[in-house]
Amino acid sequence: MSAARPQGLVFGEVAEEFDRIRPGYPSALVDDVLAYAGPGTRALEVGAGTGKATTAFAVRGLDITAVEPDPAMAALLEQRLGERSAVRIVAALFEGYTPDAPFDLLYCAQAWQWTDSSQRWARAAAALAPGGALALFWNFDRIADDDLRALVRQVHEPYAPHAMLDEEPADGTDLSQYWPGPDLAALPEFGDLAEKIYLWERTLSADDYVSYLSTQPTYRMLPEDTREALFAALLQRLPEKLTLSVETLLYLGRRAA
Repeated sequence: MSAARPQGLVFGEVAEEFDRIRPGYPSALVDDVLAYAGPGTRALEVGAGTGKATTAFAVRGLDITAVEPDPAMAALLEQRLGERSAVRIVAALFEGYTPDAPFDLLYCAQAWQWTDSSQRWARAAAALAPGGALALFWNFDRIADDDLRALVRQVHEPYAPHAMLDEEPADGTDLSQYWPGPDLAALPEFGDLAEKIYLWERTLSADDYVSYLSTQPTYRMLPEDTREALFAALLQRLPEKLTLSVETLLYLGRRAA
């Protein structure tokens, strides 16, 4: 496995595990995005993956075009959707997709950072009708127990000390100061900006926690022997179950008329 692989295109290596172990998104977030977007039903999803967000929006009656560049991820997305005729899957990079008509909503779950920074905002604006909504959201998590988090960091030290970031919880902070907030604020094409955070928890077995790590680009980019040694060391030290504190961050903007 070469470090030259683009980080945004490694998920297909573990597509089935990604689909099994990655979390979804709070239903309240879907409610808030749709309330902000208004009555339009045509939506573009960027980086649909295996459909964690796709299905959450599709069941609300949207007519979705889901763009996903990885063939393995797109295949699982198609399998997940089944005969859902309102979702059209486009196997392409966002940068290689040109809409045939403007959308009412463009949303992206956990993938906006993998789009081309030189094109992403112009393409988003071009894809939306005037007044159309942009919704970008991510899950961030950390081990809830401080002592266990310190232990896991200690286990990482000989193998990949950079892999485990210890960011402070965003709750109570001004989310607009964090990316992509400053980018959006500087763009004349978007206004009516808003941010929101959703706090929740999930509990995983030790095996599932390690499997979850294995789906993250930082770990996928490690040499295979280093990654496997780290995971073996973690499994020796982790308790049977552990709880993750999850923060889901949502950024909203509206296409200027």
